[in-house]
Amino acid sequence: MGHNICHMTADEKCDRRKIMNAIIERAMDDGDGYNGPMHWHDEVPPLKNCDEAEKWIEAHDTGWYDDHAVRFYDYTSAEITPKIKELQNKHAAIILKIGEYEKQHSVKNLKAAFIGCPECGSKLAKDRLHSEFCPLCRTDLRSKTTLDTLAGYRQKQSDLWGKIKAEKEKQKSKAKVKWLIKYEYHS
Repeated sequence: MGHNICHMTADEKCDRRKIMNAIIERAMDDGDGYNGPMHWHDEVPPLKNCDEAEKWIEAHDTGWYDDHAVRFYDYTSAEITPKIKELQNKHAAIILKIGEYEKQHSVKNLKAAFIGCPECGSKLAKDRLHSEFCPLCRTDLRSKTTLDTLAGYRQKQSDLWGKIKAEKEKQKSKAKVKWLIKYEYHS
């Protein structure tokens, strides 16, 4: 038994009956059926992007089994300009850099046989660890310097992703308008 919250997208000019039939069919197959109703917000102009549509739905959701559909601009088919390509290459490079840095600065690469947890004080055998976290209190065992460096890399990654989105959003005239549909059912 569980509460399922699902999202899907559909073209702006979709057949709403077909969408609703697909939702009802999924809810019947996976759960106890669909309770509805779906609120199609035709009065809301298309939102800036899918993230904004998700935030809008979250802000207007009143509780369980409150279903909404709102339009947004979809930039997935946006032209990949040289600027976007450059930003994507930088984004990919920072992801690789994060992976390499995490591998180089893993607690498994430390010389000591035992690692002390700074939170709970446990002494942990390095060769028995399966991750970078204390198995008792879930504290990250890597040094503050390593964590700060990783946070800086992740911030750069996030900034680059934002710049890619901003460049794509400049192509608003080429973007397709789609519906973001959030529905819920019980299983």
